[in-house]
Amino acid sequence: MAGPFKTVPGVWRKGARVLARLWRRDDAVAAVEFALLGSTFLLLVCMIFELGLILFTQSVMDNALRDASRQIMTGQITTSSAFVTKVCGEVGNLITNCSSGGLKYYVQTNATFSSMTIQTSFASNSFSAGSSTNDDVLAQIAYQRSTIIPWAATYLHGNNLIVSTLAFQNEP
Repeated sequence: MAGPFKTVPGVWRKGARVLARLWRRDDAVAAVEFALLGSTFLLLVCMIFELGLILFTQSVMDNALRDASRQIMTGQITTSSAFVTKVCGEVGNLITNCSSGGLKYYVQTNATFSSMTIQTSFASNSFSAGSSTNDDVLAQIAYQRSTIIPWAATYLHGNNLIVSTLAFQNEP
């Protein structure tokens, strides 16, 4: 066998030696590991932070609605402006533009809970809290929260509608 085929085993041996030398070196192992795992870890930390903010906002909204509903139940709140003032006072600066349209609300009164409709989209605000005793009342507040971390919007669908709902009966 003459010609170029004689040199192929030599090239393979030389290539194998270069690969073996590279395999033994550990100069930049930490940098390579961080490049592979660091971005994933950073994504995980940012997503945990974003979801924590969503859950915190939900908790604050639940507490605010519960406090405002307690005042509707006892007859202290009878107008939509008093309801919005109470809820916005409870949530503070967590909901941006709370009193000027950032907060959506839906309060309805009916004779029975079964005839009430829960809202899933909030196009307009509605308030009709019953003033008579033993009225069944459904109260909902909603807030369209945008993500703080821009690239997290891809995974959290951009805006999150956070809804808090409470059903109760007016006190006699």
